[in-house]
Amino acid sequence: MNRSTVAVLALGLAVASLPAYSQDKPAPKPPMFATTQVEGTDNVYVYRYGNHQAMFVVTSDGVIATDPIGYGRP
Repeated sequence: MNRSTVAVLALGLAVASLPAYSQDKPAPKPPMFATTQVEGTDNVYVYRYGNHQAMFVVTSDGVIATDPIGYGRP
């Protein structure tokens, strides 16, 4: 092989490998659990753990918490 052939092959390999480096990284996984305030409210929060969630409201008299139950299909 002469120098020009080697140069063309090297350039071709370099160009062929570019798409592998330009791909976006996968989105990071959300945390296993999180507590966030519901937008537009003062004291309403959502607690998430995995695929489960519950809500709670903080009042001057105490906290109101939900414990939703999922019903399976028959």
